[in-house]
Amino acid sequence: MKRFLIPILIMLPCLAFSQNEITDEIIIDQIERMMENSEEEIDFAELIEEYWTICENKININNPDELNQLIELHLVNVFIVEKINDYRKNYGNFMLFDELTFVEGIDEMTLNILNPVICFEKPQEKEKLRARDLLKYGKHQTIFQIEQCFNKKAGYQDVSDSILYDNPNKKYLGSPQKMLLRYSFSSNNKLEFGFALEKDAGEYLFSPKINDSIKTLIGDKAYKTIDFVSFHFLINDYKFVKTLALGDYQLSFGQGVTMGSGLAFAASGGSLLRKSKKIRASKSANEVRYLRGVATTLNYRNWDLTVFYSNKNVDANVSVVDSLGEPLVVTALQQTGLHRTYGELIDRHAIRQQLFGGNLSYRSNRFQIGYTIHKTVLSCELNPDPRLYNTFYFRGKSLVNQGVDFYYVLKKFAFYGEAAISDNLAPAALLGTTVQPAGYIDFTVLYRYYDKKYQNFYSNSFAAGSSRNEKGLYLSTSITFAPRWKLIATADFPQYDWIKTTAYAPSRTQDYNLQVEHQINSKSLFFIQLRYKDKEKNGSSENTYIRNLIHERKMSLRFHITYPIGNDFILKNRVEFSTNKDVSKNGTSYLIYQDILYNPETCPYSFAFRYALFDSPNGAVYAYENDILNSFAIGSFYHKGLRIYLLGKVKLRWGVAINAKIGCTFYTDVNEIGSGLELIEGNLKTDGKLQLVWKL
Repeated sequence: MKRFLIPILIMLPCLAFSQNEITDEIIIDQIERMMENSEEEIDFAELIEEYWTICENKININNPDELNQLIELHLVNVFIVEKINDYRKNYGNFMLFDELTFVEGIDEMTLNILNPVICFEKPQEKEKLRARDLLKYGKHQTIFQIEQCFNKKAGYQDVSDSILYDNPNKKYLGSPQKMLLRYSFSSNNKLEFGFALEKDAGEYLFSPKINDSIKTLIGDKAYKTIDFVSFHFLINDYKFVKTLALGDYQLSFGQGVTMGSGLAFAASGGSLLRKSKKIRASKSANEVRYLRGVATTLNYRNWDLTVFYSNKNVDANVSVVDSLGEPLVVTALQQTGLHRTYGELIDRHAIRQQLFGGNLSYRSNRFQIGYTIHKTVLSCELNPDPRLYNTFYFRGKSLVNQGVDFYYVLKKFAFYGEAAISDNLAPAALLGTTVQPAGYIDFTVLYRYYDKKYQNFYSNSFAAGSSRNEKGLYLSTSITFAPRWKLIATADFPQYDWIKTTAYAPSRTQDYNLQVEHQINSKSLFFIQLRYKDKEKNGSSENTYIRNLIHERKMSLRFHITYPIGNDFILKNRVEFSTNKDVSKNGTSYLIYQDILYNPETCPYSFAFRYALFDSPNGAVYAYENDILNSFAIGSFYHKGLRIYLLGKVKLRWGVAINAKIGCTFYTDVNEIGSGLELIEGNLKTDGKLQLVWKL
């Protein structure tokens, strides 16, 4: 145990965690729920960075377009935003925070949520945008960070040249450090530009650490400097140009059925209506979920016309090449963005993907309708290996998608939806309504239908799984039944008409969630969450000749409280119990943790500490972790053990800050951690992060 604690004591006191306790908890709850529902590994750093950007730059409550970001983050519902806009039109721009108390429907809970993320400024006219002023009063931020697992994984062990030549995927090509260098500039939500350079753990810098024979196998697939380079430039509201983006960017139209290239926050009760910006800069180091090229939105009165073009290299598994070694057929597009081994490097940037299209939308005060069309073109044919589950996957070189979206908001009703088709005429549609009969209660009903034949490379609409081969009804209600008390209840009933990798036959799921929240004060929040999920999946028995689906039933009960101790300390406690039952197992899991956050207003340093105990024999339990600036960490706990981490921040002079995190996970029931090249001998895993931030 001494060996476990020494690294932590060495790092004391060195994140960037905020004091927006109530708002933070809402965002964290969404991220945890998305991770629990996801069937694949997803990097949610993009969403965390979007939230941090808003916390630093604030949303101008007097700007309707910026105000819509509150809906996208699911911090407030669409009715609150509309009432704020109505009040501003009747009485003028907001000058003070206390004026919000006169807006119908805004209670003390909503005020606590809004307080850390909004500001009160007069909207600027488009013609007053001057480049020299933007550059003069803008904000610069440079980040360099490095992170590493301090245990030596199997992929970094020494391997003889002969073994490596026979099995070139036996070893990682690079070092175990993950490194990121990022620069960004922003000015008053009008101008943004910057770049990002990233190397993942296991990837190399400049030259792979392998013998010459393996280098010969790799050939011209070996990159010369760094694996991933990103650049973005975005300008808003310049005359008739509403947005112009160059370099890497994200697109989102309507409800994301036809086009949604990035991630979107998940709601817990309330409206699922999306009113996000059509074009956003892609500032994260995510190597998959971005577009690269040019996009612009032109505005004339109530009409917006968006046109876009993207041209980028993507990773793919090549199965057939021509006489010159150029790909003719690929079996799959890779989504990891990792290039650590020979096999992953060979797949790197194997083919070219082009995307072009447009969106035309009309928007009045409470109504919008839009039409989107785009075409994706691959440089060679995509032909997945034939499997029963991928029978209806896209095959070919080009794909056209188009759709119509709308929303209409009345005083107590919001209607929204989108209908789309791919060029094989397979449909996908989403239709939802949210009703607020009184300021303290709302109901949402949403139905989606994504045909099993629907094909789209860039679809990110509301779904339990993916925007394909799914239909279902979603119900939710949010009730403020007493001052500072709220009840949130949701029910989702997805169905799958075709088989999946996890289900041999068409299947169904039932997902229920009940949560009671109490905002004790502006810095204290308590909630109890009960969740039950009944999912049909493949059975694990190998002795049956006819494979049948079985029911996996999960039930979890979560207690969470955040509260201050004095002026400088924030404590967070969580206790979670869950059961997981099917015909082959019946297990009980738990997670208990204590967080201590120390953030004195008069001192240049702060820290966060966690001590967690877990026992999860059947499946993982998840918990969000405080992390360094603009980074994402979700603890996925398997087996039995404990997790400790310490996170700290020191502010130096000239806008320089140092952020650091070190964590240790100790398992009591295993002698090996991970598998394959990620295998660690022993039962202790230690990881660390170090970040240098310079802001001007």
